[in-house]
Amino acid sequence: MFSASIRLKLSIWNALILLLVLGVSGGIWYAYLSHGLLKQLDQRLLSMVEEQDFLRERLQIDESVDCAAVVEFACRFQLGEFYRVVDEKGNRLCEARGARKPMPPLQDWMLEAVRSEGPLLTTVPFPGRYSLRQLVMPLGQRDGQRLFFQAAVGLDRVEQPLRELRSLLLLYSPAALVLVAVCGWFLAGRALAPVNNITRAMRKVNAENLNRRLPVGKARDEISRLAETFNAMLANLEESFRKIRQFSGDASHELRTPLTILKGETEVALRWAKHPDEFRKMLESSMEEIDRMGRIIEDLLTLAKSEAGSKSLVIKPFSLSDLLQGIYLQANTLGEAKKIKAHLKLDVTEEIRLMGDELRLRQLFLNLVANAVNYTPEGGQVEIALAVADGEAKVTVSDTGIGIPAEHLPHIFDRFYRVDKARNREDGGTGLGLAIVKSLAEAHGGRVEVSSTPGEGTSFTVFLPAQGPKEWLANHEPVA
Repeated sequence: MFSASIRLKLSIWNALILLLVLGVSGGIWYAYLSHGLLKQLDQRLLSMVEEQDFLRERLQIDESVDCAAVVEFACRFQLGEFYRVVDEKGNRLCEARGARKPMPPLQDWMLEAVRSEGPLLTTVPFPGRYSLRQLVMPLGQRDGQRLFFQAAVGLDRVEQPLRELRSLLLLYSPAALVLVAVCGWFLAGRALAPVNNITRAMRKVNAENLNRRLPVGKARDEISRLAETFNAMLANLEESFRKIRQFSGDASHELRTPLTILKGETEVALRWAKHPDEFRKMLESSMEEIDRMGRIIEDLLTLAKSEAGSKSLVIKPFSLSDLLQGIYLQANTLGEAKKIKAHLKLDVTEEIRLMGDELRLRQLFLNLVANAVNYTPEGGQVEIALAVADGEAKVTVSDTGIGIPAEHLPHIFDRFYRVDKARNREDGGTGLGLAIVKSLAEAHGGRVEVSSTPGEGTSFTVFLPAQGPKEWLANHEPVA
């Protein structure tokens, strides 16, 4: 199938539009000129009606029709075609002819129309090339017979200019079309040159050189905005590829460590273990590493589901107040070994209900509480606070722990990022907890903010829309 380029399409459209403009404008000018010329000719013929008294007086004085008077009368208007006087029976009393062929006879309906309505203007066919524009007017009576004056002018005065106009249109319109098509082809090429440059530049971009950017022109036109959009897309792709590479490396590293331990302990058991107790100890250690890999894989699946947005969530109404009550009780249980006391602060006057996935939000808040307990020294405190503002639920989890240095705050939500890697691995963390928190909050249409002072503690604040995620709301009615 033939596939035309945009350049060719633009050129063809330019030519078609010009053809339409020429056709419409030519038709309008042709009609306007035809009407104007015919009107002008009619006005000259009708001017005879205004001077008919001159001819009527001359004809009534003489006993016979004075043809010289008819000629004199006709010459006053310089139309120079056909003139004659007839009686009511159609008999020709006088005739003056300025052309080579005789005048067409008057028909009965014409005489009847003149008797009843006065002067009559008609177009009558004439043998030859042109028709005639004819005026018939009454001249009164003579010897009991009504007289009529007939004047006819060839329409060549109208049709000749129209024929010349048609010739001009037919002659110059094709030339104009060709000129516009050529100019349109040239201009379309100039206009689309930046697009071709962008196309060539984009073909050179691949996964290995996503840092390349397209040149952006100084003119703030559509092409410049297109280049800026492509550059923004390349920047996003570059960041996505960077995160994928980092994630792949971090995940490989995190999974390689327990696999290495498993392999080493298995080899030791096969070589040196002799008693069942030794095998049991090796199997218990292997089970711990298997559990660790299972947690990493489970956390990665949770991240993948939360990044799918609201489609992976089971959105339904639930009581956030009741959920935080349960989280508060679990926080006390988690902090019991370190004598950490949990507090629940509800700055609301009624039960708070949300549209969301209760199971995933429970996981979100438990991750924050577990982090708070892990990084709070023995005898410290953890506070869970709930408030509502501007249609959002605001949940804050604060601790009196070691805090986070300012240089680490921009990265704590990255996957596998650790402020203190040694302590974190020793505590059994996967480095995915805060990444899950952020991803689940965003999947619910919310956000997470953090503030921390080293040596004093850290506060994580989660904002959640009461009506549910926007993607979910787009296909569901909001709950009152």
